[in-house]
Amino acid sequence: MILANRAYVDHLTPPGAPDGPTPAIEGGLLAAVRPLIAPWSEGTGTTWIGAGRGAHDREFTDERGFETLATGRGGLRHRRLYFDESTWNGHYSLTSNSFLWPLLHLVSRPFPLCTDYYPRPATPGADEWAAFQLVNQAFAKAGAEEGGAGSAWVHDYQLALAPAMLRESGFGGRIGYFLHTPFPDVDVAAKVVDSEGMERLAEVVAGMLGAGLVGLQSQGDADRFAQAAAVLAGAMEAPGGLAVGNRFVRVGVYPVGIDCDQLLEVARGAEAMGRVVQLRARGDPLVAGLERSDFTKGIPERLRAITSVFGGGGRFAYAGIAAPTREGVAVYRRFEEVTAAAAREAAHMAAARGRGFLHLREAIPWAEVVALQRDADVVFTSSLADGMNLVPLQAAVAQSLRAPGERATIITGKDAGVASAYAGFEEDGLVSVDPLDPRAMEETLLAAIAGELPRVSDRLIAAVREHDARAWATSFLGDLEDTEC
Repeated sequence: MILANRAYVDHLTPPGAPDGPTPAIEGGLLAAVRPLIAPWSEGTGTTWIGAGRGAHDREFTDERGFETLATGRGGLRHRRLYFDESTWNGHYSLTSNSFLWPLLHLVSRPFPLCTDYYPRPATPGADEWAAFQLVNQAFAKAGAEEGGAGSAWVHDYQLALAPAMLRESGFGGRIGYFLHTPFPDVDVAAKVVDSEGMERLAEVVAGMLGAGLVGLQSQGDADRFAQAAAVLAGAMEAPGGLAVGNRFVRVGVYPVGIDCDQLLEVARGAEAMGRVVQLRARGDPLVAGLERSDFTKGIPERLRAITSVFGGGGRFAYAGIAAPTREGVAVYRRFEEVTAAAAREAAHMAAARGRGFLHLREAIPWAEVVALQRDADVVFTSSLADGMNLVPLQAAVAQSLRAPGERATIITGKDAGVASAYAGFEEDGLVSVDPLDPRAMEETLLAAIAGELPRVSDRLIAAVREHDARAWATSFLGDLEDTEC
């Protein structure tokens, strides 16, 4: 049984419409979990519980929110939970994404004090927190009703309270929880979060500790979680995990992977978008930036480095794609303003120097994303912090279609999970940099476009393929099977 904030797909059109249901969570969670879905047959298989947010979801489900969805691995038993807009806004926009999301990324530095756009985590008021609790309780209740499920796998920060609630509800199976984001340093968080916010974080930690197995992306995340559990929840460190009262909670590190075969299939036939083809026509090295338009991604810092290197005479073309995310969430406004200003400055400098520049804030087709990852000479990611950041992994696999001497250099932020998971691959084309060090950003970019840094190697590609999405999910679920209820 999988409990996830979002549904497996959204029904955006009514029954009988030519367009089918739309995947709601393309990217991290769906891509990672999809290969492990067991087809539903004769009362066994995978049940997915998610929120019903599609405009026509109710037309496809029974009175309890159930339906069977067709997937590439067979039928999926799916349940949607419905919430009124006020409750969902308090849960999703005001607590999950205005408070927890910026808070969870404070792994090493207080970013609101280090940048001109990163928001302070906005401590939710009583009503907003009550909405967050209500949604988590609804998921726990729905999970508890699945009495025949041997295991429940709860995903991500939006449902951080659900493991403890599920345990308290009497669910008799094993409970696993996986956090897809980083976990913060409590001392760093305390510099920008008020006392009430720290109390909310303590409740989140207590909720996570309701699981029998807590999975995180990196050893650093696991260490910071253990520290927070001790400071905020009175847990005691024990071999392999934490002692919480008379219970043992296993804590493990499970870096997320990607579906390599699916990505390669797309990469082999993907055509580059026309605007990128025009950039390449000049013959300059192509630098690509690809991510969601999020304040955790270091986009203004990267654009400033691009501007500086252009200004110093650097010869390259830049194509940046920032897909819109969390539209309407107020804490993103300042970030979008700063990013737009940085993009204008970069475009002006590129024009003055006769270089190619493209920065789009839009979602482009997946095939065009993969084509850009495949064709770029430098893949420049710059997350301030990240649970994993799948772009470098996707780029490494897409680049495998090129000859070794023609492949790209991949740059990643030093506090992204990928830099930790693939530490030791610096000579294999995966180079980390501090996004808040302007000189380091510029020097790294200059060295990459000059061909002075290692390019993606067969060794890196093999490692990404070995630690793919199936390996990640299999590892977690295997450990969950060995966890006491």
